Amino acid sequence: MCLCEHYLDQSKGRLRLSHATKALLESGTDAEALEIKRLVEAAGFVWVLDKKSGDAYEILSTRAIINAYRLLGGAAFSRLLVLLDSTWHGASISPRASMLSGMALFLKTYETELDDRSFIKQLSAVDPEEIIRRGKMDFSTNKASLRFARVILEKYNSQQRGGRKLPYRFKG
Repeated sequence: MCLCEHYLDQSKGRLRLSHATKALLESGTDAEALEIKRLVEAAGFVWVLDKKSGDAYEILSTRAIINAYRLLGGAAFSRLLVLLDSTWHGASISPRASMLSGMALFLKTYETELDDRSFIKQLSAVDPEEIIRRGKMDFSTNKASLRFARVILEKYNSQQRGGRKLPYRFKG
C-alpha cells in the first residue's frame, strides 16, 4: 500500500499522512517507511508521528521527510541528516519541512561538489530561523523547496572566504 491511501474503516475519511505512516511502521509492512525511520534514528533524530514535545532532534513533517528520502535515496538522505545534526545540532527549527525540502534540493543539486566540512563551518554561523524567514519572503517561485535551497546556497557562498563558491544550478 502507498503511504497516502489509507482510510479510516468506519468513516471512510482519509487518515492524515503521519497517522497512516505510523500505522505502517507499527505493522512492519512498508519497507520504505521502515528504512526512513531507521536512517532518521541512526542519525540521532526522532520521527514524530503523533504528539510533539518541542525537543531538539524532532522531525515533525512526514511529507517532507518522505519526499527528501525519495529525492535523495538512502545514502544522500543520511548525509542530509548528518549535515543537519552537525550544522545546527538538532535545533528544533532546523528539521522543519521548509529546511528539509530546501536542504534536500540543495544536496541533490550539489551533492558531488559540496564539501561537508565547509558546509558545516559556513552554515553553522547562520541561524536556521533566518534561512526559513528569508525563504518565506522569496516570492519569485511557487516551489517552496527552491526558495529555501536558494537561501542555503546564498548563505553558503557568502560565508566562503577564499574558498570555491558553488555556481547557481537550480532549475526554475
